[in-house]
Amino acid sequence: MGRISPIRYIVFLAVLILVLGGAGLAKGGLYLTQHEGDATHMVDVLLRMGLGQVPHLDFSTPIGIFAFLPIRWMMDAGLGVGQAFVAAQVLIAVLFAPLVARVALSRLTGLAAWGFGVVAVAMILALVHGGNVTAISVAMYYNRWAWVASFIAVLLAVLPERDGDKAPLIDGVIAGLMLAVLALIKPTYFVGFVLPVAFGFVLRGAWRSLFAGLMSGLAVALAMVAIYGTEFFPAYVADLLTVTRSGNRAAPGVSFVDVLNAPRFLIGTLTLILSIIVLRQAGRDRTGLLLLLLAPGFVYVTYQNFGNDPQWLILLCILLLAERPERGRRVLFNTDARGAIAALALVAFALIAPSLQNIVTSPFHNLVVKTEGYVPPFADRTGLDDLFVSERRASMMLTRENLAARHPELAPYAGDEKVFAPLEFLGESMPHCALQLGDLAVHRYMADRLKEPPFNFPATSQFFVADLASAIWIFGDFAPLKGGAPWYYSGTPGVENADAIIVPTCPVDPGVARRVLAGLESAGLTLSAPLRDPMMLVYPVVKE
Repeated sequence: MGRISPIRYIVFLAVLILVLGGAGLAKGGLYLTQHEGDATHMVDVLLRMGLGQVPHLDFSTPIGIFAFLPIRWMMDAGLGVGQAFVAAQVLIAVLFAPLVARVALSRLTGLAAWGFGVVAVAMILALVHGGNVTAISVAMYYNRWAWVASFIAVLLAVLPERDGDKAPLIDGVIAGLMLAVLALIKPTYFVGFVLPVAFGFVLRGAWRSLFAGLMSGLAVALAMVAIYGTEFFPAYVADLLTVTRSGNRAAPGVSFVDVLNAPRFLIGTLTLILSIIVLRQAGRDRTGLLLLLLAPGFVYVTYQNFGNDPQWLILLCILLLAERPERGRRVLFNTDARGAIAALALVAFALIAPSLQNIVTSPFHNLVVKTEGYVPPFADRTGLDDLFVSERRASMMLTRENLAARHPELAPYAGDEKVFAPLEFLGESMPHCALQLGDLAVHRYMADRLKEPPFNFPATSQFFVADLASAIWIFGDFAPLKGGAPWYYSGTPGVENADAIIVPTCPVDPGVARRVLAGLESAGLTLSAPLRDPMMLVYPVVKE
């Protein structure tokens, strides 16, 4: 198959960025249809960074700083958070375009090359994480960026460059930078793919590439230390360890076994196993071995990601298309090797096609959305008025309660479920209640009440909220809790700086609230008697 013109390919990527990025920006804002809590988490982090706080050093989060810096840069340039989010993705797509082109032009041909370009640009510029339900969401956007960085590093390491396209130092630098990006966006991907990428270069004898990769990765690490100080990486590691101790987010989706053999995943797992076997039988021993080494990373990353979208199937499809041998070789079931590999690539594509379709079309969904019925939940804050949510979802407050607690006559018919046990804190007992919808409205109410009697908290107040997440400080224009966690994982981060402990009577996640309250009782705090509201108990902290 003929070589692809570099100019033609770069123009192709530029057009993709222009079309998808332009569609995302043209609406003038983001109109979210789900995952408002994730959007609030993103806004929380970005506002803290706007106040000069640094992730890991000034507040706790296991998500790396590179997941937020591009968006914060765009906000600092004057864009609202909605437009800044899309503009940041455009910036990343532009920065990644030469790297995507290097992979495609040196290692891929035909459909694999063009398809890789479409997938890489679309995944960066998407306005949904994937899935098979049409939606607009900023949830897990950093996972999309990380998948593309992983694809680039893996393809450079696994596939040999064609004669005439050899540039081992450049390939190594790119791979090293991509792994560094993974480490500073979401280390799950770094852990899953760093060894297969290194082995890929070793098995090809690309020692110069391996050395260049190590040096470029080290350079990024040294740059981070120079900018943020020697405490940055220990603090980052400490934040990551909070997730391993978390009872609610160490594995945010289905079990590891289910990721392998649940109905949604089993065909993908079998396709991966068959691909390894067929590649080795077809004479692609090295690629088959490296695919075997990549398999644990594929499963681990999918297991760790909420939603458990197996985006690695896209990479598998591209690898299979790139490694089709000439006709004549016979493989499993005495089939032609080229046809068998093409068939496996088709199966991999078909399995991930619904998610990929959602990704590619999401900017256009935002472009054509009818804006009636959407409201900006943070309109009172400068720079947040171009992020919209459904008014119905934002204002409808729905809870899940233990009916037997309200109607004692049902108690003999109820199971002895510990999950429905009342929340207990310092002698107070609160019946089980979970806020399933309307957390933004409830948090706005709580923020307003905290300014009024009997609470009367000033704007400088910092609160520790016993729940999964809270927008109270954003709505009330209070100070963010220094050392706190925008999204709770474990422990009592930042509690030493709190002016008051807020215990919601109907938290978003009662299981999290139960663990937080247990930690607070052993934290050694001196608390005043609670100030009461139907939606919260507020315990002022007695400062020594």
